[in-house]
Amino acid sequence: MKRFWLTLLLIGVLLGSMFGATMEQKIYPVNSEPFHIITSLYITQGLALPSTAGPHSGDELMKMLDRIDADRLAPSLKNLYQRVHDELYEEQRVATWGLEAALEAYIHTDTTNFVHAEDWVRGYDERAPFLNIILETSPGKNIYGYSELPVNYTKYSDYDANTGTALSLFFGKSRFSTNLFFLPPGSIQELDLAMPYRAFGAFGGENWSVQIGRDKLSWGPGKTGNFMLSDSFKYHNTGRFTTYNKNFKYSLVTSFFPHPAQYHDAIAGDDDTTIKNFLKAKDRSQAQTISGLYMFLGHRLEGRLFDGKVGLALSESIMYQSEDNLLDLRFLNPSMLYHNYYIRSNSNSLLTFEVDYSPIPHLNVYGQLAVDEFALPGEPVPGKDADAHPSAYGFMLGAQTAIPVHKGLFTGSLEFVKTDPYLYLRYGGTGNTTQKLGEWGINYLAAIREYYAGGNIIYQEEFLGYPFGPDAIVINANAGYKEFGSWNVSTNFFYMWHGTHDKWTLWSKVQPEGTAFAQGDDSKIPYIKSPTDKHWTQNQGDPNYKDRNSVAKTLIFGVKGGYTILPGFEVYAQTDLIHIVNPKNISANPAITDLQLTVGLSYSL
Repeated sequence: MKRFWLTLLLIGVLLGSMFGATMEQKIYPVNSEPFHIITSLYITQGLALPSTAGPHSGDELMKMLDRIDADRLAPSLKNLYQRVHDELYEEQRVATWGLEAALEAYIHTDTTNFVHAEDWVRGYDERAPFLNIILETSPGKNIYGYSELPVNYTKYSDYDANTGTALSLFFGKSRFSTNLFFLPPGSIQELDLAMPYRAFGAFGGENWSVQIGRDKLSWGPGKTGNFMLSDSFKYHNTGRFTTYNKNFKYSLVTSFFPHPAQYHDAIAGDDDTTIKNFLKAKDRSQAQTISGLYMFLGHRLEGRLFDGKVGLALSESIMYQSEDNLLDLRFLNPSMLYHNYYIRSNSNSLLTFEVDYSPIPHLNVYGQLAVDEFALPGEPVPGKDADAHPSAYGFMLGAQTAIPVHKGLFTGSLEFVKTDPYLYLRYGGTGNTTQKLGEWGINYLAAIREYYAGGNIIYQEEFLGYPFGPDAIVINANAGYKEFGSWNVSTNFFYMWHGTHDKWTLWSKVQPEGTAFAQGDDSKIPYIKSPTDKHWTQNQGDPNYKDRNSVAKTLIFGVKGGYTILPGFEVYAQTDLIHIVNPKNISANPAITDLQLTVGLSYSL
């Protein structure tokens, strides 16, 4: 049988050298170079942004490129236009192999407070694997397949059941480490066997595409993240349909995750015991039976107005949850207003609205609004009436530029984001709006099922949308210069005020001013604004939530760059200074600082 498949593969490779087609159905990742260049060219010509719902097919990128008036481009931009054109219209073989190799070293100064993947600016997803083997297949013009097999270390190497904390050998226990995971303190046992994280099949035709498999998703132009879907989420097991023309695009996306019952144990007791049971998975072995349904279902409309200078996008989604695996097929209507199903016990809905405008060449301004919870006419108004649902919004405003300079491109952006304390959070499926310890909510959180040494499983919850979650105010600025295929340098400034709320904050109704408020009493919680300096409700991950008495302030300043020695052969470096005041939202905690440095050498075939 093995001989048969090897023979079939060899025939495919040989045929690939004889027959080819353009890469119309190739799926380009959300951060692909062609999309980045096309976006910059749109800004230089005073056009609204191309579709920000990624990933994109080759056919869609070709049509984006066709909207650009190449005759009006500066000489350096014409070179970029031609670079994208040549890549998109390159003939695709039936089967194409690729190999990427990288050697990276990581150095940092604080080995006490910065010891998790989440503590690093260049985290697990940004670090390059030691080896990455890529296979692309295109047996026909309308069919495309992709798979990559990274030879990399596991994100986590151990688990503390007492605190529910995932541990790692590679993110700070020592000042110096590399991506050669098989060297001490690591071992071959830390090889990540849960890959691939980008593997899918796709098919389509002119103006439409279908993709099924694992990939990153992103909806929106945000630099620090987006409210509905951000590419900070490691991967989605997704089914995605898009159709588009010059001024319109529709997207329908599903994504499936483990049900919270798989990794949250709802055994109650005193606060410490309940939290401990909630955080630890009931069974971390591969033998655990998979049950329960937890699904993201979203659709998105995008349009262009006023000769392409204004872009609009309206997105709506639900997180649908069923512990007994029930899926009512009525909820799969692609044209329905999901909020109007009124099924609070099974789902939580989210609406986002986006607009961007390019008033002059080289300048684009954009905004996002997320609506998670608001008072309908006749419902109690938060802050004024008793037993009101707290409003939950997200706001983003940004500006960006792209300017040709010499042989390259200068880009820059400035972004402001504010998220309300209860954005993405809501009570669970018990029908009781008073969430208790040990009860999971229907939140815009989902768990990545991480494999680690010895064949064990860790479930790590992350926000699908804005990666910093609720109760935050963020300012971000960056600027960079790049000569594609030669060298690049950029700098980034990030400052965040983050309140006391996190992914394990219990949702609660709120009371009007004048109420005798009390921490931990769900009937006496005030209506609060971001960023909060007091945690009123209980917390699924922290029995000492009452110690949270201040706003955490995070400053990150970073510089990175790279140089291409030969085609496919690159050296690069990144350094980031992180300074956090009131870490863990406790004013008595001293400020912490870490200097993080990454240097790397990569080669790709």
